[in-house]
Amino acid sequence: MAQWLHSTGSMERGNDINRGPMGRVTDGMHVVDAVGEDIGRVELVQIGDPQATTTAGNEDRPPGPFERVAEALGGEHEPNVPEPMRSHLVRVGYIKVDGPHLLDRHRYVSSEHVREVVDDRVVLDAPKQNLVREH
Repeated sequence: MAQWLHSTGSMERGNDINRGPMGRVTDGMHVVDAVGEDIGRVELVQIGDPQATTTAGNEDRPPGPFERVAEALGGEHEPNVPEPMRSHLVRVGYIKVDGPHLLDRHRYVSSEHVREVVDDRVVLDAPKQNLVREH
């Protein structure tokens, strides 16, 4: 009986295990860097697409009049960083972090830098200054 329960638990978590700690990150989690500095909270989680070599062709259809207005008013395409970093983040996956202060810009964290997820906290293996800021 205990073996069946253990097996069932592993099956339910199988997808999370295959994706490493990134598979356990959810919106709203608290994020700290490698030295424990507060980075902010997870705003978006995007699992990577290892088959993507570039973001070209992955864009939506050409923008219509409403989309052009939204872009002019500050709308963005995720991740909102310059190439080649944008393609890299799409390939490996990332989290978008809303800074802890009102005037902080968003930061993007490559899945490669997510060291562990403990309770409601994402711990990174990189310092804050090495994280990509929103463009």
